[in-house]
Amino acid sequence: MAASSLGLGAIVGILWQPRRVVSATVMAFGSGTLIAAVSYEVALTAFREGGTWPLLGGLAVGSSLFIGITRLVDEQGGFLRKSASRRRFLFERRREETSAVLARVAHVEVMRNLPPGEAQAMVSLLQPVSVEPGEAICREGEPGDSFYLIVEGEADVVKGDRPVAVLGPGEVFGEMALLTNQPRSASVVARTSMDLYQLKQEHFDDVMSRSPHIAGALSRALARRLRSATESQARAVTDLNRWKRQVLDSAEIDLSSAEEERLIEGLLEASSSAPLAILVGTLLDNIPESVAIGIDATSPNTTLAFLLAVFLSNFPEALSSSVGLRQAGIQRNRILLLWAVAILLCGAFAGVGSLLVGVVPPMGLAFVRALSGGAILAMLSSTIIPEAYELGGASVAFSTIAGFTVGFLLSSPG
Repeated sequence: MAASSLGLGAIVGILWQPRRVVSATVMAFGSGTLIAAVSYEVALTAFREGGTWPLLGGLAVGSSLFIGITRLVDEQGGFLRKSASRRRFLFERRREETSAVLARVAHVEVMRNLPPGEAQAMVSLLQPVSVEPGEAICREGEPGDSFYLIVEGEADVVKGDRPVAVLGPGEVFGEMALLTNQPRSASVVARTSMDLYQLKQEHFDDVMSRSPHIAGALSRALARRLRSATESQARAVTDLNRWKRQVLDSAEIDLSSAEEERLIEGLLEASSSAPLAILVGTLLDNIPESVAIGIDATSPNTTLAFLLAVFLSNFPEALSSSVGLRQAGIQRNRILLLWAVAILLCGAFAGVGSLLVGVVPPMGLAFVRALSGGAILAMLSSTIIPEAYELGGASVAFSTIAGFTVGFLLSSPG
């Protein structure tokens, strides 16, 4: 009965694209009812049956299990089931990519001379390039269409037939042609195998318009290609790590649609288990509720408060997830099949919860109740509530309070 609203929410999400404020209001209201139900129907009952330690232990284990398993599921494509989980997962993946690039370019003087926010914006536009010995990276007289940062290897700068300089790790080249819009003033030929990062003309212009410090950093690099190290190695490593942390902290959680699409395509190509992961992730959100309902169903003092709260909260969850799955390109019949399977499995896990009552002692049952409550609260705080706030802003507070009030009244004796 409680899981049936998943089907209703899925149908609405497939057939109708609700306004952001409507989705936010319904999600916040459902979250409020579920918070109240967990407080009075789950946590309070667990405390009365088992005391403090089963309650604290269950809440800690339940929330930790939910977060840990959710991360594993998201790695396989389960992050697509909700827009909030999708955005957060992609943001963390972008941070990982940025961190990997920073680890390689942190010793480049141009990068070190940029404020963290501008460095982060530039890092996201760099493309890795590998060249072999003897390969010409750019030729004298040709139009300049790229700027390069050397990570590993060495290159000869040749003007005419005469070598004029050797470039090594941490140095840059190609910036003069981009700054002056003049042809290349010299050729650069790889002396050894090289790993580079390339910034193309269109991205360079974008960086120049957004970063007031990049021109100064490049000018200083032209004046002295690489600053002599006067600090101790330990101090230099400390400064590099501090700079990298500042750059990562400056990353914005909002991704452009193009960047979001790029990340999703790359992740889906690397994993063929996305549909199964979405189903498992959906079940993770509903298993704790189902087990708690199964336990309550065998109690002589059970009320319908928790069941109604789950019913109310499941509807906006399925609606939001179905909209997100549609946006991710999942077919309608597959979305409906996913939710149908989820509803049946929720019933099965409720059966498991009812069976536990006959074999688990009261102390253990209190722990299981609290474990379910911890997982439910982790689900609400990590996906539903952040998504509601993102869609509706501060006004969702009133919907959450209204939902909590309804859940409280339903849970109150009489």
